[in-house]
Amino acid sequence: MVTPIVILGSGTHAVDILDSLLLCNQIEERYKPLGFLDDRPAQASVHGFPVLGGLEQAASFGPEVQFVTAIGSVASYRSKPGLVERLGLPRERFAAVVHPSACVSQWSQIGHGCVILQQCTLSAGCRLDDQVVLLPGCRVSHDTVVADYNILATGVILSGYVQVERNCYLGAGSLVRERLRLGEGCLVGMGSVVVQSVEAGARVAGNPARPLKSTAL
Repeated sequence: MVTPIVILGSGTHAVDILDSLLLCNQIEERYKPLGFLDDRPAQASVHGFPVLGGLEQAASFGPEVQFVTAIGSVASYRSKPGLVERLGLPRERFAAVVHPSACVSQWSQIGHGCVILQQCTLSAGCRLDDQVVLLPGCRVSHDTVVADYNILATGVILSGYVQVERNCYLGAGSLVRERLRLGEGCLVGMGSVVVQSVEAGARVAGNPARPLKSTAL
């Protein structure tokens, strides 16, 4: 069965998602990308696929259409849950997209709306809840849980038994020691080495990672 897909957002992350869909189709025809929805598109089409309108038009598509969210960055990650929830779509309308080069254990779990890009690894017993994004080269080790709306930038490594609570952003190349907890809404700076649990809403960076006194990373 071929699933019609609309991508929410039309920036560079949306292009990565489109690329993943098309590469999956080279192995087995599974997806029919229809285009993008974006409130502030930079152009009318992206690599030949149209921008179909603003985000509010998501509700106008039939139940056979699924969505993938390509919105969220280090500057805007905390607003992503509200943006997705305002669409009023049930969680089942969001497709999980896994790049063909990702290595995903048969004993891992992937929630609705997750995006797993190239060369990522999910080990046995790990769990991604809904709307989790793994950018290229992430490693999620055994028995680690990544809650809803988390974004792991390129090359993040989570050791075993880590708990990442809802709506965090982990910067590129950051490393997290085993059995730690990262509190809801926290931000881990690029290249950080996290050796202690992080409080909810905290901003940490460095080796070892320490709380930041300013808003700059």
